[in-house]
Amino acid sequence: MTYLSADERRRVIVDAAVRVIATEGLARATTRRIAEQAGVPLGTLHYCFRNKDELNLLILGRGRATMLAAFEELDRGAGFEVTVREVVATYWRWIRDHHGLHLALMELLMWAIRNKEAVVPGRDVWAEINAPLGGDLIDSALTAAAERDGLRTAVPVPELARFLIHRMDGLVFEFAETSDEASCERQTLLLADALVLLALPRQGLR
Repeated sequence: MTYLSADERRRVIVDAAVRVIATEGLARATTRRIAEQAGVPLGTLHYCFRNKDELNLLILGRGRATMLAAFEELDRGAGFEVTVREVVATYWRWIRDHHGLHLALMELLMWAIRNKEAVVPGRDVWAEINAPLGGDLIDSALTAAAERDGLRTAVPVPELARFLIHRMDGLVFEFAETSDEASCERQTLLLADALVLLALPRQGLR
C-alpha cells in the first residue's frame, strides 16, 4: 500500500468500515474484515484505533459532519413553508449523496441503543447521538423560520422535526431496496406537503 499519513490511514479505514457496515451489516464488520476492505494489515487498524467502538463513534461523527455541511446551504432568510420544503429536500439530498454512510448510521444507532450504558452512560441516545444527526438542525431551522413569519405552529416544531426524521428513515430503506430516486423524491414532496399542513394554524399561514 502507498505510504499514507496517520490521518489518511484513519480516513481509509473509516471509509472501509462504512462500506462493510452498509453492505454486510454491523455483525459482519469485524476488524479483520474492515482491514481487508481497507487494504491494510490488521495490525495497522489496531494501531490507528483503540477498539472497534472508537471506530463506530468516528463514523457517527462523520454523519454529523456531512449533515452539517449539507444544511449550511439553507436559505436562512426564507419563510416557514419555503424552509420546510428546503429542509426536506436537503435531508433527501444528504441521504441520496451519502447513502452508504446513512445505512451504516442506521446500524450504528441500533448499536448505540443496545449499548447505551457504554456509549452514552446515563444519557439519552436520541439527545446525544440521533438529535445531532438532523434533529437539532431541523428544529433550529424551522423554529427560526416560524419566528420570521410570526407563526405559532399547530404542532410544536420539535414534533414536526421528529416526524420528518422518522419518515426519512423509512425512505432510507426504500432507496436501499429500489434505488428509485424519482419515486423517493416524490415521497419527499408528499412529506413536505404533510408537514406544512400539520404546521398550519386554523387561520392558515401568514
